[in-house]
Amino acid sequence: MTSALPERTPGDIAADTTASLLLELLSREATPDDYADLLARMAAQATSSAGRDQVREQVRLALAIRERIELHQQKERGLLAVIDSAQDLTALRDVDRVLAAIVHRARQLVASDVGYLSIYDAAEGDFYVRATDGAFSERFKRIRVPGDIGICGHVARTRAPYSSTDYMSDGRFSHTQGIDHGVRDEHIRAILGVPLLIGERVLGVLFVGDRYARPYSPWETSILTTLASHASVAIENARLFAENEVALAQTSAANAQLQAQAEATQFAADAHEKLTALVARGGSLHDVVAMVADLLDGDVVVLDESEQPSVWSDNAAAWDVLPYAEQDLIHAALFTSRSQGRSVLAYENGGRTCRVAAITSGAGLLGGLAITTSQDLTHLETGTLERAALVAGMVLLSQERASYAGLGSRVDLLRAVFDPHREVGPTDTAHLNALGLDTRQPLTLAIAAVIDGDAQYVLKRLQTAIKRDATLFEFYDGHIIGVSAGTSTASLAHEMLACVALKPGLAVTCVDADPAPLKHLPHVLASLQRCVALLAALGRDGTAAHEAELALYARLFDGRNDDDIAAFIRATLGALAAGDASRASDLCHTLLTYLDAGRNASATARALDIHVNTLRQRLDAIAGALPDWHSNGRALDIHMALRLQRLRQPR
Repeated sequence: MTSALPERTPGDIAADTTASLLLELLSREATPDDYADLLARMAAQATSSAGRDQVREQVRLALAIRERIELHQQKERGLLAVIDSAQDLTALRDVDRVLAAIVHRARQLVASDVGYLSIYDAAEGDFYVRATDGAFSERFKRIRVPGDIGICGHVARTRAPYSSTDYMSDGRFSHTQGIDHGVRDEHIRAILGVPLLIGERVLGVLFVGDRYARPYSPWETSILTTLASHASVAIENARLFAENEVALAQTSAANAQLQAQAEATQFAADAHEKLTALVARGGSLHDVVAMVADLLDGDVVVLDESEQPSVWSDNAAAWDVLPYAEQDLIHAALFTSRSQGRSVLAYENGGRTCRVAAITSGAGLLGGLAITTSQDLTHLETGTLERAALVAGMVLLSQERASYAGLGSRVDLLRAVFDPHREVGPTDTAHLNALGLDTRQPLTLAIAAVIDGDAQYVLKRLQTAIKRDATLFEFYDGHIIGVSAGTSTASLAHEMLACVALKPGLAVTCVDADPAPLKHLPHVLASLQRCVALLAALGRDGTAAHEAELALYARLFDGRNDDDIAAFIRATLGALAAGDASRASDLCHTLLTYLDAGRNASATARALDIHVNTLRQRLDAIAGALPDWHSNGRALDIHMALRLQRLRQPR
């Protein structure tokens, strides 16, 4: 048995129609205006007040359902945004991109015009904009906010969210003109800011802003706070990642440094072992130079005590033609190296670096070990160079002992040669022959007196720089003696002077003699010593001369000083040397030339490049000053005085 359906009224039919239409509006997510239109139409169709009330109630419930659906959707979007932010954090590579994504999501969730994030700068004590979304003003993007000003300062102090529906008219926080100009450029009115916190520490503030006045709901504040937490994590993680990367880089650098130090230490140990083995097997200076050049990859040269190259590596042959400026730098570096006991950088020029280590012994400087490389040596490479200098010193001392053991003392040998009271024995002759001095042939003797400067330097310089074959230089009786068996016709004295004349701070007087037999050398040496003394008396220190032009005067005025010689010249020449200096000089020069020419007027005129009549006029003037100059007794004295006067004049 079926029951009958209740009879429906027109009001019930209107309510059913309204419910159906409301479901359709809910399904297509209609706007509130659509609900208002439906309410107006259905209320007009209702035939009674009860029907209209029922329609209103249905629309109200539908709007409530719509709001609840929107709230759930909004929360769902917020949850998805939080999930996306968390995923970004798990794949953190670029913190700026993560922060920009968080700002973008915050702006979308709250449906705001602008989103931005300000970070606290502890060094400056203010906030600066780190990320923006929706902003177009460049001044707004560059805003820096003091720590106690504006919404940033308020949020940082309270560590709580803050919102303002109308920023410019809000008097709850401090305003500044610069910040307000930036906000005004962006046309922002409403602002919501939440703190970025790590514990109690404020990292910054996350903002959303709108270009119209509006309030912000608690949910919007909540979701913004959640996103701010993610931004805080991103910033802190980035800081930790950066610190870890720095720590890893430092650890890697430390490991690389330890590895490099280990390799360098092994290199130094190998170099020390090689140098020690070289000394043990009696290696030469050439072996030392070759080993150092190979170990340190440079051009190496051994400098003797006079700073001249004595041994060099294959690629260092240009050392003997170094510019004087670089030679001076090497000299200064050798002096410093000797005083400090370590190698010294001499110079850097044209991509080449020169470092010098002094070679010393208990007696003083033996020379130096120099190397040029493309860049300066490392600490351990410098130690290798300094150890090589010690090895070179041992080799030099060993060679010197071997030389003395085979040839005896050179000083003793010279003493035997120059002692007039003994004959040179067979052993001495053998030693001289071993030095290349053939005692059967005449020998050239020269003497050098060091007036100012280092005599040891001069000796070493002469020993290495004079290119004559079979030439011996050594100290003897206060002077440097040079004995040469070479056949060169050039003046040995002038060669010696030229060898040292360019060195600043040196004054050396040199005199040589014609070749003489071995047995005559003692007398030649005595004459040369008198000649050196005569040059000093004449004020001719630092010059070179030949014995023949000085020997007579050196013997006559032996032991006399310059005053004695000047007195003799004045007494002999008398009025001829007095008067006008230029006129007297011309007359003295004319008379000396006339006497040297054997009183031949034509030869004298040619030598002076004057006419014979001019010569006769000068001779008449000379006769007026010295009436008896042409007498045989006076002529010799006058001739000698004129020569002494010429010798006193600087050449």
